[in-house]
Amino acid sequence: MMTLTQMACAVLNTADGREKTALSRGFAAQWSTARAAGDDVEIGTCSPPDMPARPKTPELRAPRDVPRRKTGSIEGRNALLHAVAHIELNAVDLHWDLIARFSHIQMPLGFYDDWVKAADEESKHFNLMCDCLEAHGSFYGAMPAHAGMWRAAQDTQSDFLGRLAVVPMVLEARGLDVTPGMIRIF
Repeated sequence: MMTLTQMACAVLNTADGREKTALSRGFAAQWSTARAAGDDVEIGTCSPPDMPARPKTPELRAPRDVPRRKTGSIEGRNALLHAVAHIELNAVDLHWDLIARFSHIQMPLGFYDDWVKAADEESKHFNLMCDCLEAHGSFYGAMPAHAGMWRAAQDTQSDFLGRLAVVPMVLEARGLDVTPGMIRIF
């Protein structure tokens, strides 16, 4: 079995969203199976990229340059689904990046179990959003997306505690704050 950080770097270096999330889900299953069996697992080390590999589309823009979503139409709802898919793909990378980038900080195996499980869930969410887009005649990459989410990773690339605070307490919390409005739209 690959080390956990090798798995993380493989995910981070995969550009296509569906391939990235398939790899993420497969590695999560391998990790979970090995842990449940009591197998020896190794965290290891790797050098993650400064930016994860990305597909050719969507075009990434500054948040202020992404068109506003008008949610009263199919196109508007697709734009919202596209935005959520983009957020989920970034979340996959954020979770694997934390594992790879901060492997020099020794943490209990349960810590890694939680981050791998969360990366698996984010992968599942990305695929569900892509399935919805495709069912409505669109696809991930059909519209521009904002490049702002990875800024949190760049801002905390050498700050383990900052990363631990930003991902769940800021980025995930923002998602929870907007969920009731999205439910009303759909």
